[in-house]
Order: sequence, then structure tokens, then C-alpha cells
Amino acid sequence: MRKIRISKLGNWFYRVGIVAVFFLLVQVPPVAVIIANRDPTNQRLAISLAVVFVVMFLVIIAGARRVYRHYNQLPVAKGINWRLVVGGYLTLIVGMMIFGWLNQWLFHQAGTANNEIIRQLLNHNLIITVVFVISSFTLTPIAEELIFRGILTNLFFNRTALWSKMILSGLVFSAAHTSTTIISFLLYCFMGMVLTYVYRQSGNLKNSILVHGINNLVAMLMMVMSLTGS
Repeated sequence: MRKIRISKLGNWFYRVGIVAVFFLLVQVPPVAVIIANRDPTNQRLAISLAVVFVVMFLVIIAGARRVYRHYNQLPVAKGINWRLVVGGYLTLIVGMMIFGWLNQWLFHQAGTANNEIIRQLLNHNLIITVVFVISSFTLTPIAEELIFRGILTNLFFNRTALWSKMILSGLVFSAAHTSTTIISFLLYCFMGMVLTYVYRQSGNLKNSILVHGINNLVAMLMMVMSLTGS
């Protein structure tokens, strides 16, 4: 009995370690953008760091995809479930409106600290800005869905424990985004829970990737328009 308990404990630490490694890795690519923005007129540096940024994301995605396939609990469903994608995105919009209103009412914040950080990364160097904007609705959703839905929800709890998986994924997903108020933390937690629901109910990670990508695309377009004054 003691050996079994030790084995289970060791396995639990191993799974936590996997999530922790990818949690930290996905925070690394934006560092290349920060470095490039320190010297925005250096085009050669910008190109080099843009390549580094993309390569790092591709490596993370490749590694996360391999781990996800190994631990996946669900039979992969084919095709896109548009009902879940549209329903999931509309749910995100309503939730973000409510949390955004609460954040402004209680803490006088028009946006989240995470979005403000992203805004500060834009409009320094054209090459870096274009690569970062495109990655926000392509590479970022793929990497984050593989990690926070594909890996995380399959490593913990049994296959039918939907709510436990939704709450865990929401909390860890929110922890990966900068929040300065409890409302903004709950906003990202809500987003993570909705994306988890879309993935687990559809059985195909492409559905949550699509919802995540659409959400990021709209948010990024609004951010770019505000910066350019359009």
C-alpha cells in the first residue's frame, strides 16, 4: 500500500511538472518582442528576433502536441462543431462584457493589465508588430490550447469530470495572464472554462483553438485600430 501511494504521488508530481514546464515555456517567446522593441530602428535585429519568436512557438507547439497525443483521454472527433464554436464565442463575448463592466465599476479599469501589456508591445517596429499580431490569433491559440486544454485537462481527473477540468484549466489559464484585480483574474478564468467546455464537449481541440483564435483576432484588431486612431 505504501509503495502504491508513493508511486501515485510521484506520478502526480510528474504531471504537475509537465504542466509547469509548458506553463513557463509559453511565457518565453514574448521576450524576443520585448528585446526587439528596445531598439526599434534596428531592422536586422527585428528580423532575427521575429524568426526566434516564431521558432520558439513552433518548438513549444511541437512538444505540447506530442505530450497531448500521449495523454489524450478522448477519441478525436472529426470536423469542426460550428454550434459549439459559435456558442462558445458568443458566451465569451457576453462574459467579457459583464466582467469588463464589473472591472470598470469596481476598480475603474477600462481594460485588463494583460491587454495593456500587449498594447505596449505593439507599434514600435513594423516587422515585430506584424509578426506579433499574426501570431496572436494563430500560434498563440494553438500553443495555449494544447497546453491549457489538451495537456492540462487530460493529465488530471478522470475523463467524465467535466467541471473539475473546467475549473482547473480556468485557474491555470488565468494564472498565465497578468491580472491586477480579482475581476480580471475571474475574466480569464471564465475564458479558460468556456474553452475547456468547447474542447471536452466536441472532442476536438481544433474547436477551442478556433474560438480562441477568433477572440484574439477581434481583440487584436480593436487594439491596433485604437493605436492607429482608425
